[in-house]
Amino acid sequence: MKTHRQPATRAFTLIELLITITIIAILASMTAAGITYVNEQANRLKVRTVLNELKSGIEQYQTDYNRFPIDSNVTGANGEDAPEVLTDGSNSLVDALMGIPPASSGAADLNPKRTPYAAFPPASNGRHGLVGAARPYKLADMYGQPYHILLDTNGDNQVKNPDASNSDPKISTNQAAHLVTKVAVYSSGKDLIPRTGDDVTSWRPK
Repeated sequence: MKTHRQPATRAFTLIELLITITIIAILASMTAAGITYVNEQANRLKVRTVLNELKSGIEQYQTDYNRFPIDSNVTGANGEDAPEVLTDGSNSLVDALMGIPPASSGAADLNPKRTPYAAFPPASNGRHGLVGAARPYKLADMYGQPYHILLDTNGDNQVKNPDASNSDPKISTNQAAHLVTKVAVYSSGKDLIPRTGDDVTSWRPK
């Protein structure tokens, strides 16, 4: 009488287990890296959207008022443009663009028509929007930093090009000294350091 033997079940060897674990770890790290990249690109897109709204709002304001939304005594030396303006609450630029009255009775009313040239959401955890309730308003990017704004206050239709002194040689090489524009806006990016390779700008294609 014949007996049927069950085929022996082959067990994984230690080497096979190690190879399997390694492959799983590699796939997991690739997935995590992909998610991180997608999230960072989404953050940069949000920053670019706001800085473009800032730029557009300032340009519209300048067209209507024939001046920029900064105090008239902010000027550059020797006929140069005024220094960079930050949306850090040290000035009323953001308030003026939103059509909000001055924070104090003695402050200059930069937008007496109350025309809203831009709108910004409240920040979440100090990021991507208006930070706090104190006036003048501070506008922060996705990394909790203020935006940098360059204005053509001397009327020559150009501003200094921040990329000409960028610390990243891939960006600074062969850059013109000036940008042909009345308004340029940029964020210092994820590294929080202005004029580096990961800046988000209104003049670069991406």
